[in-house]
Amino acid sequence: MTDLTNPEFIEKLNAHLDAGGVIAFPTDTVWGLGALPTRAGADALFETKHRPHEKHLIIMSDSLAHLRGYMADYPKIAFDLAARYWPGALTLGVPVADTDTMSFGGVRVPNYKPFHDLCAVVRGHCLATTSANVSGMPPLNNADAIRAQFPEIIVIDNAYAPMGGAPSTVAILTGGDDIKVVRAGAIKL
Repeated sequence: MTDLTNPEFIEKLNAHLDAGGVIAFPTDTVWGLGALPTRAGADALFETKHRPHEKHLIIMSDSLAHLRGYMADYPKIAFDLAARYWPGALTLGVPVADTDTMSFGGVRVPNYKPFHDLCAVVRGHCLATTSANVSGMPPLNNADAIRAQFPEIIVIDNAYAPMGGAPSTVAILTGGDDIKVVRAGAIKL
């Protein structure tokens, strides 16, 4: 199990992320791949995953307070939904038309203490994220499979709480109070 209280490991982890490195971690739904929400981090995620640029990343954190800076274009209803459903399996997004790797498609605060433990030691408390798999393939479901597929990344193996809940509901907020659910999941809107 990864020790997120070890100062040497925390320094190694942050140095890896600062250099544009990718990590894997458990969440309340599936294993994720993550990097800092920077140009280097986002580009590294797309390259590692062989992800098409039309499929945007999301940013996850341990609290709404840490995500606010990424939500400048979000309508008021996003903050109302976040207050009601976070932490939880609800991804909130706004329409994104371009294919720049720095155009993030959504934000989420998972309801998963091991992920919160990770965010607590990551500088900035936020990660650009995607599921742990090569694009178009099923998500990998354990640390050993992730290490085998992605040997160059750091795997945060701290899944001390059960995983595997229903996928997050993905809601695109198109303006005003309009909500378009593009993926039904654990939370019913």
